[in-house]
Amino acid sequence: MIRLAAFDLDGTLLDHDMRYSARVAGALQRAHAAGIIVVLATGRAPDATRRFVDAFDVVAPAVCFQGGIVQDFASGQVLCETRLDPAALPFLVQLAAQHGWPLSFETPAVAYLANDSAHNAAALRMMNLGRWTRVRSLLTDLPAVPHKATLFVAEAPARAALIEALRAAVQAAGLPLTITGSHALIVEALPAGLNKAVGLQWLAQHLGVAAAEVLAVGDNDNDVEMLRWAGVGVAMGNSSAAALAAADWVTAAVEQDGAALALERYL
Repeated sequence: MIRLAAFDLDGTLLDHDMRYSARVAGALQRAHAAGIIVVLATGRAPDATRRFVDAFDVVAPAVCFQGGIVQDFASGQVLCETRLDPAALPFLVQLAAQHGWPLSFETPAVAYLANDSAHNAAALRMMNLGRWTRVRSLLTDLPAVPHKATLFVAEAPARAALIEALRAAVQAAGLPLTITGSHALIVEALPAGLNKAVGLQWLAQHLGVAAAEVLAVGDNDNDVEMLRWAGVGVAMGNSSAAALAAADWVTAAVEQDGAALALERYL
């Protein structure tokens, strides 16, 4: 029996214009009314997640930053968090500068870009989903150690090459980082071993829910571990090849309300 249903946001509950349908919102509300714990599991920062917690009337804590933060929005408490190793920051800044990769570091409320960053219009539009600011130096002007680093590509076909190059450089340097793709134009550097499954597993245990009682729905590479860990993993019809391979079932695409169909099938 499913007791907890976890959903990615972008490409799963939200379409490519960041909109959600009345059918999806209604399905989430019915699940909650039936006693299911509805959880948002996203790569977004808590600040950029809050409005969807409110929009969907979610009362359970959310998994943010790819598992880097479990945030209880009702109380304002951070229940669990993992930050980047400070030793990795100079490496990422130098490597991004060397290759011309637009780089930002993210904290729960604000993302930081260097004054001379090469973020193009598409990257800045995505940055506008949350709050961001420019600083003189990403090494000396951050107020706290960030939770993740985000790098952007200009076109989707370039993402795979960036991931491969970044993983090779991280391995050669022996740094504690995990590299994942979260959007067609985005690559993220996370604390070693971190993924949505880590945050979701912590939350499930905190709530007394077993993995077999969890339904997880996602669409991209950063959802793979979560789909594998959950008792039932569902990939959206618009999913990446890796997410499709990790899933127990494939639902319709986000434009056809695939997340609602998954709830209707399994609950």
